[in-house]
Amino acid sequence: MSGISVTIELDSAELEAALDRAIAAGTNMRQPMGEISEEWLDLARQRFADEADPWGVPWAKRWGETGKDENGDAGRKVLHLTGALENALAPDFGNDFAQVGVLPSGGPGRYARIHNEGGVIKPKHKKALSFGGRVVSQIVMPKRQYLGFGPKEQAAAEDVLGDWLRGVFGGEKA
Repeated sequence: MSGISVTIELDSAELEAALDRAIAAGTNMRQPMGEISEEWLDLARQRFADEADPWGVPWAKRWGETGKDENGDAGRKVLHLTGALENALAPDFGNDFAQVGVLPSGGPGRYARIHNEGGVIKPKHKKALSFGGRVVSQIVMPKRQYLGFGPKEQAAAEDVLGDWLRGVFGGEKA
């Protein structure tokens, strides 16, 4: 079972002081939330190297590709045509939240969701799309999830918050 546990070995005056510190610290959790979002950013970037989702499931290869070139070497990585999508990842956090997402401006902001969640792309104003030198009525984009809350994200949050709580109750944080 995962979780956070705290063992308190304090007398009543020390416990009261520790609880006062915890209450004061709990009103501004910006520092641990910032650490969590940075950890999650590292995990999301690692998914581009691993080509796997938050649970370790490998991403689908590009249409017509096996992942190897004509010499049997690893070909271009999935979602790495220019690296713009990975480079657009950014952490965000505040007193009560931590998250990682894609910056909304520029190219990656327009296509980030379809790559992360998968789906069907249909023409908005015409009858067909030109894609990869072909004309098609729609494009089915496989899910290649690079953002999500998997076991590593949970462990990172638990580690950071556990350290933060130990610091609060140990008198190191105010």
